[in-house]
Amino acid sequence: MAGDRLPRKVMDAKKLASLLRGGPGGPLVIDSRSFVEYNSWHVLSSVNICCSKLVKRRLQQGKVTIAELIQPAARGQVEATEPQDVVVYDQSTRDASVLAADSFLSILLSKLDGCFDSVAILTGGFATFSSCFPGLCEGKPAALLPMSLSQPCLPVPSVGLTRILPHLYLGSQKDVLNKDLMTQNGISYVLNASNSCPKPDFICESRFMRIPVNDSYCEKLLP
Repeated sequence: MAGDRLPRKVMDAKKLASLLRGGPGGPLVIDSRSFVEYNSWHVLSSVNICCSKLVKRRLQQGKVTIAELIQPAARGQVEATEPQDVVVYDQSTRDASVLAADSFLSILLSKLDGCFDSVAILTGGFATFSSCFPGLCEGKPAALLPMSLSQPCLPVPSVGLTRILPHLYLGSQKDVLNKDLMTQNGISYVLNASNSCPKPDFICESRFMRIPVNDSYCEKLLP
């Protein structure tokens, strides 16, 4: 791994805040936490590569590339010919040298080293950055979100589409009926889990499948 050859480059919260305030042309900021944590609250303009076991395994096996994992809006930065700086953060890591070689962050950093000229880890992760610069974060702090989702129809604002895998998104009825949003993310097939959500007019019948499920905490999802 690159981290075994040279000490891992680091960036502190103050430096990242300065770069973000500098406007366009700054580094590509990658959030390596789970998609739930990312959608709750994240660094302004960051993109998420979620730390799931599946993504980790596919990265290790070389079955998925960094470009495939990056959200479409930021994919141009991965494929750009000019040098590109990258800053990666997790929740609270302060010292990359103590990371286990088989940890998701270590594997991700190693793969990023092969794609970019400069890859740094954010010292203290999102915990430190969000406490110092909450105005440079997007979303809602976890403390403001409901502690339980075990009841139907909670009045939680939609956070938009959530990318679970490179070609798999989770979204609401509002999201799936938004043609521009669907086109922007390259979504052309819909698997609908509801009894009543309408089929989008721009999705043909052969690309729409409904699994009838009631929007209720009593519904048995396993079958």
